[in-house]
Amino acid sequence: MQTFGPILRVALVTVALAIGAPVASLAVDSVKIGYIGPLSGSLSLLGQGVRDGIETYVKYINDQGGVNGRKIELISEDDGYEPMRTVAAAKKLSEQDHVVALVAQTGTPNVAATIAYATERKLPIIAPYAFSHTLTAPVKRYVFTTLPEVRVQADVLCNYLVGPLKQTKIAAIYQNDDFGQDAVIGLDECMKKANLPLIKLPFDRGATNFSGVVAQARQSGAEDVVFLGIPRDAALVMKEANKMGWKPQFSGHNALGDPQTFTLAGANLVENAIAVAVMEPLDSKKPQVAEFIARQAKYMPSTKPTTYSMHGYNAARVFGEALKKVDGEPTGDKIVAALESIKNLDTGLMGPITFAPDQHAGGQSVAFMRAKDGKWSLVTEWVKAN
Repeated sequence: MQTFGPILRVALVTVALAIGAPVASLAVDSVKIGYIGPLSGSLSLLGQGVRDGIETYVKYINDQGGVNGRKIELISEDDGYEPMRTVAAAKKLSEQDHVVALVAQTGTPNVAATIAYATERKLPIIAPYAFSHTLTAPVKRYVFTTLPEVRVQADVLCNYLVGPLKQTKIAAIYQNDDFGQDAVIGLDECMKKANLPLIKLPFDRGATNFSGVVAQARQSGAEDVVFLGIPRDAALVMKEANKMGWKPQFSGHNALGDPQTFTLAGANLVENAIAVAVMEPLDSKKPQVAEFIARQAKYMPSTKPTTYSMHGYNAARVFGEALKKVDGEPTGDKIVAALESIKNLDTGLMGPITFAPDQHAGGQSVAFMRAKDGKWSLVTEWVKAN
């Protein structure tokens, strides 16, 4: 049956045209991409947001006639943030749906679980919502990231704190797992170059009592607490410090800059905190941000623009840029070659993106935001990592 599938499809279409029946867009005319993420469960807002952004771009670009005359079709799968389900979803998307790439796949452990299978199938993983350098170091042929890795974020944040802000006593309160340890490596390397000590205070993922690490940070005389974890835990740390009557400067990677930090901690406790920005804020004055928001309102009217959907939209845009460079059928290797030729792509939604055969971590620039009156606002231009 598989041998005669294309012939059968052409025959059916020919008959349909002959009798005047409407013909849906043909599979041979479309390019299928897959999304895998937590569409259910505790992280569903993240997964649904990323998917909504991809869908927004797909609908927009299809309205413009597609890419090189071919429409894009998005097929989404829910993995509930469980890596075993992620691999099963990848197999379904590749072997049954015949997608040419996975776009904006969500979660570092989920992406990591997929890499071996994606390599075997020559299936590019493009712009995942993940921040670990292990996804691209060493270079994996079929993995391309756009979000600045957490080690890069920590390095640039440290340079900002000890440089322009002239901080000399810094404590890192960090999630004690691969993510947190990865971030602390970037922070520690920078502090050593500046000949400054770093107080390292790990906590277990899922912890609810932060009195111990906060007390240790206070006793160390730290002027700045760099928090590396999820917004919920950042809020608990800020509340604990407030309970002790201690008011250090708080700073952190991009998760601290999530708007929900204000809701969880209270705007007064977050006031003046500094967070790394990996995407433009939603209230940015950049025309590309306004354009993205308008397009999501048009094509996905029942959804709300978020930084998650902005990433999904941006990731789909990167795929679209690569697809423009592909001649003929978009095979995995052709898409890889197209991605590796992208230099200084400025989408207006983040820092410029550059790939090369020996560099698949395309996002190397961040900006800094400061909390003021319950909002995050950019206070610097985009800064490239050393």
